[in-house]
Amino acid sequence: MRIRVRRVGGLAGNIALAAELETAGLPPDDAARLEEVVAGLPWGAEAGVPPHPDAFRYEIEVPDEPHRGTAVLQESALTGGLTPLRDQLQRTGVVEPAHRRPG
Repeated sequence: MRIRVRRVGGLAGNIALAAELETAGLPPDDAARLEEVVAGLPWGAEAGVPPHPDAFRYEIEVPDEPHRGTAVLQESALTGGLTPLRDQLQRTGVVEPAHRRPG
């Protein structure tokens, strides 16, 4: 399963960091655990954790399954079985160009 994760927010607020993770590259037990956790994410709706000022927000997508939409998680929710996504983002994440705001 290919999983795309994008981190936005933080102190700067307008710097996004993005990475992809292919579960086939993980040990089988880790891949199965991550795929199970990803399957249970709140697809198409933000997780029920209120946003925290200056915290990161994580947007997770499964590009090969676009019908899922995007799962949006607050920084505090990216733990446990989702840790490989955060680790991949820290290792290989690419800064996306800032979007210009109109006006």
